[in-house]
This record gives sequence, C-alpha cells and structure tokens, in this order.
Amino acid sequence: MKVMRIAWLGVSAMALGAAGPPIDPNWPCVQRLVPSLTASTLWGGHDAAGDWRANPQVATVVAAVSPRGISAQDGAARLDRFVATVPNADRPAQLALVFAGLVDETNLQRAQVIERLRGIAQRQRTLTELTSRITAELRALPVDAPVGQREEIVSRRAFLIREYEDIERTIRYACEVPVQMEAKLGTLAQTLQRGLAD
Repeated sequence: MKVMRIAWLGVSAMALGAAGPPIDPNWPCVQRLVPSLTASTLWGGHDAAGDWRANPQVATVVAAVSPRGISAQDGAARLDRFVATVPNADRPAQLALVFAGLVDETNLQRAQVIERLRGIAQRQRTLTELTSRITAELRALPVDAPVGQREEIVSRRAFLIREYEDIERTIRYACEVPVQMEAKLGTLAQTLQRGLAD
C-alpha cells in the first residue's frame, strides 16, 4: 500500500509541477506534458492478463467509472461496490483488469483534451502574429491618413486582442483538466489497491 502511494505522489508531483520549458511548442500549459499514462506507474506488481473489454463485469464497471463527469469520489464508491462482489481469490486478476481499463479510457479522454489544447495554442500563436502585423500597419500609417482608415485598423486590432485574452482564460482552465484526470485515476488506483488488501 505504501509503495502504491509513493508511486502516485511521484506522478502527481511530476504532473503538477512546472518542469522547465515545454517539449512541444504547441503545449501551452505550465504543467509538464505527459502524453499518456501507464498502468505500471500506479499499479506496480499487478499486470493485467488479457483484454479487459472481454470481461463483461469489468467492462461494465470501467464504463460506469471512467467518464469525466463521474467524480473521483463517486467512482471510488462504485469501485468499492464492485470489489465487494469479487471473491478474494479472483481480486488480483479482476482488479488489475479494471485498472487497465481505467488507464485506457483515461488516456483516450486525455488525448482529446491535449489535442484541443494544442489547437488552442496554435490559434493563440496565429493571433499573436496577426496582432503584430496589424500593429505594424497602424504604426506605418501616415499622420494625415483618413480617420476612418485608422479607426478600422484599431478596431481589428482590438478584436484580435479580445480574442487572445478569451483564449488565455480558456487555456488556464483547460490546462487543469489533464491534471484532474490524473488525480482521479490515482484515487481509483488507491481504491482498487485497498480492495486487494481487504
């Protein structure tokens, strides 16, 4: 149990910490980019044997617990109820399969969030370039340029700046999502580990 918690704390610290410059130029978050999670990081010594999808009970509990809309607490409660139905002798194999399924589903969801964040970062970079060009265009206007021409450029620049600021707020929120998903997976891992110890 202690080994399990130490492993999870290590992953948590790695995910939550700002670890130097991003390795992906399209990764906008201060949190280190971890493209995918592995079961062995949180579930040492309990390798899943077989395909979790082939076991109807396992597939059902994974489908019930893994959606993002299910909180870590509700998911843990659902896992506790599932564990109570599994005979002690079958728990190592069954619970390892459950966790393999939870890792797979979490990785699928995280991949979607990561791709969305990358797309947002690309849009933000494009906005920065457009704003720089429009600012240069504004500065290059002659003093006697028509007022309407100047106002049109100022209006376009203001629109781009507002869009950039909206994206910045979105990024600050969205960057927390992968971390929250990792934390939920850690809570579920601890729940399953307790089921093995009972």
